[in-house]
Amino acid sequence: MATIKEVAAHASVSVATVSRVVNNNGYVSEDLRLRVTEAMHLLDYKPSALARSLRRQESLTIGVLVPGLNQPFFAALATIIQTTLFAAGYRIIICSSEESSDDEAAYVDMLIRQRVDGAIIAPTGRSSEAITPLLSKMPVILIDRDLPDLRVNRILANNFQGGCYAMEHLLRLGHRHIALIGAQPHSASMDQRIQGAWKAIADAGVAENSLKTLISERSEFDVGYAFARDLLRRKRRPTAVFALTDVIAIGVLHAAAEVGLKLPDELSVVGFDDIPLSSYLIPSLTTVAQPIHRMGEAAAELLLSRIKNGHPEPFESLLLDMKLMLRASTVPHRRGA
Repeated sequence: MATIKEVAAHASVSVATVSRVVNNNGYVSEDLRLRVTEAMHLLDYKPSALARSLRRQESLTIGVLVPGLNQPFFAALATIIQTTLFAAGYRIIICSSEESSDDEAAYVDMLIRQRVDGAIIAPTGRSSEAITPLLSKMPVILIDRDLPDLRVNRILANNFQGGCYAMEHLLRLGHRHIALIGAQPHSASMDQRIQGAWKAIADAGVAENSLKTLISERSEFDVGYAFARDLLRRKRRPTAVFALTDVIAIGVLHAAAEVGLKLPDELSVVGFDDIPLSSYLIPSLTTVAQPIHRMGEAAAELLLSRIKNGHPEPFESLLLDMKLMLRASTVPHRRGA
């Protein structure tokens, strides 16, 4: 492997000039810069990331902490963040807390000890205790889930709006016997989806007993499957289901098929998140799309800006709009269905 001295000799410049080109630090004329870059390319010179990070007192690594990589939404979000940061020359350490506050605290301690340059975090729950130690060490971006008491940058989606969109859609289709199914909420995001659904019910002047809310601590697929299997066997079953995640909705679709319902004629289903699988289901799933690409890219870009500028205040908050994706799993209610 070529050395910096060999690059300098080939380009007929000093080692200091090569160093300034590599680190983009200090003035170098365009002619000299071109000679150095051509020599680097010809000799296949790869600057040492470790040496550069030591000189800059940077690790060139970012910590990304999510509640669960087994959840399709967070797996996709981590991938988008990774791709954006990789393009900027950073590597990431992905941590999955599995919705455990103890694991979250342990990962936070690890990221501090690893001296990462910054962190993007979707917290496990409603307490900021585990996250607080990071704030004095590095710039931090909260994503998807909020901790309102923290003075920190945040990139969030409008879950209240999304809940409204889903319920308004079912009400416009004439459904008046609707089940809302969700897993145990670990954050305010799920609460906001439920509140948005109830706001749509109130605004439409529909009786409150038109909506039945069911929440369980089971895994998301099991929640959708178990509740739907029970509800759909009843004499007076719901004509529509609003599932608070797409994975819950998939559980509902499985139960409906097992019970023998014709979908979507006998049951309309709306999900939430718009994970890639949702458009490949049969029927394809109507769902509220989170702006996942924009969220991931915006979080990475904001963090890079804060690292470059010394993470000054004021802190930034970005609330992104949701979008209803109309597909084949919802149809107008038919009397007698």
